[in-house]
Amino acid sequence: DGQAKELLQPDDPKFWASVRDQFMLSKDKVFFNCGTVGVMPKVVVDKMTEHARYLATDVADWAYKDDNKEQFISGYNNLISIRAKVAKLLNCEVAEIAMTDNVTHGMSYVANGITLQPGDEILTTDQEHGGGQSSWKLKEKRFGSVFKTVAIGKPINSSAGVFDTIVKAFTPKTKVLMLSHMISGSGAILPVKELCAEAKKRGIFTVLDGAQTIGQIKIDLKEIDCDAYLGCFHKWMGAHCCTGFMSVKSEHLKNLWTTVESYRVDDHADEGFRFTQRGTGNFSVLFGLEAALEFHFQLGPERVYERIKFLGNRLRDDLRANKKVKIFSPKEEAMCAGITLYNIEGMTGAQLQDAYWAKAKMRPRSQGDVYGVRHSTHIFNSENEIDSAIKIVNELSTS
Repeated sequence: DGQAKELLQPDDPKFWASVRDQFMLSKDKVFFNCGTVGVMPKVVVDKMTEHARYLATDVADWAYKDDNKEQFISGYNNLISIRAKVAKLLNCEVAEIAMTDNVTHGMSYVANGITLQPGDEILTTDQEHGGGQSSWKLKEKRFGSVFKTVAIGKPINSSAGVFDTIVKAFTPKTKVLMLSHMISGSGAILPVKELCAEAKKRGIFTVLDGAQTIGQIKIDLKEIDCDAYLGCFHKWMGAHCCTGFMSVKSEHLKNLWTTVESYRVDDHADEGFRFTQRGTGNFSVLFGLEAALEFHFQLGPERVYERIKFLGNRLRDDLRANKKVKIFSPKEEAMCAGITLYNIEGMTGAQLQDAYWAKAKMRPRSQGDVYGVRHSTHIFNSENEIDSAIKIVNELSTS
């Protein structure tokens, strides 16, 4: 809280510089890879360290009387305080939130927990993360479901175009639609609200992978109206790894089989708790998550999202001015936020990534020979860092 109070007022020109000072990231390096793992604010590190020391020194205080009040190990605690903050962020019911380690776990819990018949189709795109696909591929192998993908293009030309492509792939056998809300490899924001509405008309269960959205763009689950939404906080929210969630509508959550069984396996009084309880967990990391959520709320979520988008726009606008640069993020700017995928003619992603580091200790992430680098912009980045990155791109494109 003390660090948050150190921030200047938002209308001060130095506001975002004061935000940058809340992060421990070395000042001689520039980080452009929140799409993989983010940067923790100081307050997150302090909260985790404080609890780890408490556990190391005062574990004898644990009286084993009420797991929901005693904060030593998290596996048997209902985590209402944290789940309530997550529900506030997403605009959903607290009982529909279960805490997980990451999106891959949450996707596995949904895929393993849902009942499908042989021949039932699971539809997704050809650009899904391996952690999102694999549990559904296992469903196909074990239970005879059919895993289908539809090609959506890279770059995606328009929201309307990708909507039509996916809807045309629906068949009477489609029972699950699994999509990334934002495609990890390109930053493309799919029209999930409209797609979920079309799926709902056909009785299709909708599952959204929100690995890249939480902390980057606004999420309103009541508006999106999907059946299940999975996300994590270690990328754009600034929490430590092993912090994730799954949100499933209550009418479906009560019918999901648990993948990891513990004491609450048959307790349906709090369905989110039933999936949260998976054995001994790490409260230090969860206290760090709570601090990250509070930091996000204190900054103002809308302000955060606007800043991320502003820096992303600045990068893309300047990249478009270079004729030797090809952008693989969507052509429709409304489908973009803080992730940009691009390459320079004649270079591979590895070459571009290495050149950034050699010239200025900047770290985007290579996406292979064709697609260049994935470049993430966040609130700890500055306009000057974006301008310096563009200068490097222009130098490389003329050398």
